[in-house]
Amino acid sequence: MRFERKLPGPNEVFFPDGSPRPGYGPLLEELEETGPARWLERLEKARSLLLEEQRSFGLLGGDRTHPTDWFPRIVAAPDWERLERGIAQRMRALNAFLRRLEAGKEEVVPPEVLESSILYDQDTPNRFGPVPVRQVAFDVVAVEGGAGGWEYVVIEENAKMPVGLAPMTRRRALSAGLFFPKTYEGLGVRGLDGWLGRLGEALRAASPRGREATLAVVSGGPGDQFYLDHHIYASEMGALLAEPGELEVDGEGYLVHRPSGRRVDVVYERVDEDRLYAEVPGLLRCHLEGRVHVLFAPNSEVVDDKGVYPFIPEMVRRYLGEEPILENARTWSLAIEEDRRYVMRNFERLVVKSRGGYGGKEVMIGPEESAEARERFRRMVESNPVEYIAQPPLEFSTHVLCDVEEGEFVLRDSYADYRVLALAPDPQDPDVVEVVPGALARVAAPGRRITNISSGGKMKDTWVPGR
Repeated sequence: MRFERKLPGPNEVFFPDGSPRPGYGPLLEELEETGPARWLERLEKARSLLLEEQRSFGLLGGDRTHPTDWFPRIVAAPDWERLERGIAQRMRALNAFLRRLEAGKEEVVPPEVLESSILYDQDTPNRFGPVPVRQVAFDVVAVEGGAGGWEYVVIEENAKMPVGLAPMTRRRALSAGLFFPKTYEGLGVRGLDGWLGRLGEALRAASPRGREATLAVVSGGPGDQFYLDHHIYASEMGALLAEPGELEVDGEGYLVHRPSGRRVDVVYERVDEDRLYAEVPGLLRCHLEGRVHVLFAPNSEVVDDKGVYPFIPEMVRRYLGEEPILENARTWSLAIEEDRRYVMRNFERLVVKSRGGYGGKEVMIGPEESAEARERFRRMVESNPVEYIAQPPLEFSTHVLCDVEEGEFVLRDSYADYRVLALAPDPQDPDVVEVVPGALARVAAPGRRITNISSGGKMKDTWVPGR
């Protein structure tokens, strides 16, 4: 077994001297006991099992499963407890922000930031409901803290269509049952059983009918790279799987799923909202009049705006009366003139991102780009500066990618982040928050910092030991 360290970020599996960090010794021992030949057999078995599930949903063409590294990530119980509290706190602050925004009383985010957001339309009325967002995925990185411990920094929020719980449960079943059963049992890892059902309950809570509500997972259809996930969500949550063209607003103003003839109470959209509203005329009015609840209601996705993100710690202070448990990365908003001047003077030293971008798109990591690439990105920013934010490069942690080469295991360090999911399941109280006890780790391609799957990264299971 060989560990190749090439990146400056602190590695979560190995200390600088090459010895394993706490918790990883048993994993490395079980990996060694498995041996490269059986590991390769298990890789093929895992792929077969994932493809078998895909085909069980009638998806026969190609491979819709996600690229995965099967060596899991471990978060010590005390670290997770702090992460859990910090995530719940941010979720409560975001819902407080949206409720005040709906009431016309928001006072933290500067008007120029809201007015310039492509995710907020001032001409569209707001109807968020008593609990504006019921699921948020928080992207978090670990940085070295004092005494060799870890500190956690939130890098963005994803309230709209976050990839998370469906692939988390599939990776957990295989990492625990096929690859590392002995270590999983020995660590007493907190389980994920039942959490997809719990997500369904949280989403149905948006309707007055509660658990009796008809929930529809609205998908872009077979062309969507996450279409398999959409099937899993619908199946596990007892929901309809629908495409926009299968929905219509009937003569009484209710949303109907034509193939089944059922009225839909809650829409869990996994499709771009422009397509959804274009293909379902009358849906917005249906939502605004309370005949259906669209979970990612128009304007609620403003919490995904990276220009709003810098103000979340102040939301915690102002609206919750608490100090933030988790920190942000230092961020400059180019919608604010003073910040814009600083960023343009220091452009080559910063990470610059589109406020509405996703999937690792429209991101420039200044120190890693060529002069030519930086200049191209600068011209794009100068054409519409309010659409961008900037941050200093963050030296966050690496994990490992596990490969077999010439009959031996090779563990390569690679930058990784966590996607942690929080739910707000109470029908009326936004302060009730539950955090899924694990995370979808995303590991960048070797040598890169962008962890998104659409940018070449891989998924990885995250374990929270119960002891």
